[in-house]
Amino acid sequence: MQQARTAVAGYVRVSTEQQAGEGVSLDAQRTKLYAYAVAMDLDLVAVFEDAGLSAKTLARPGLQAALAALERQGLGPRRREARSPHPQRP
Repeated sequence: MQQARTAVAGYVRVSTEQQAGEGVSLDAQRTKLYAYAVAMDLDLVAVFEDAGLSAKTLARPGLQAALAALERQGLGPRRREARSPHPQRP
């Protein structure tokens, strides 16, 4: 009996309107996501996108949609500090 593949979602972003207009970077990121999913036998069920939006804020529609999707699946967002090998101390 074959096991079901793990469902995953991806997120792509470019930070300038020029990059968004060219579309090259978003397409390249999306291609890499799909290739990684295939290589790792993952089921890429969604790709969220923010075109021309800076990472200076979390108020990005694509990111917020991705976080909301995680919440609906019972998977809370992980703080960036928790992923860092050197978490910031208070």
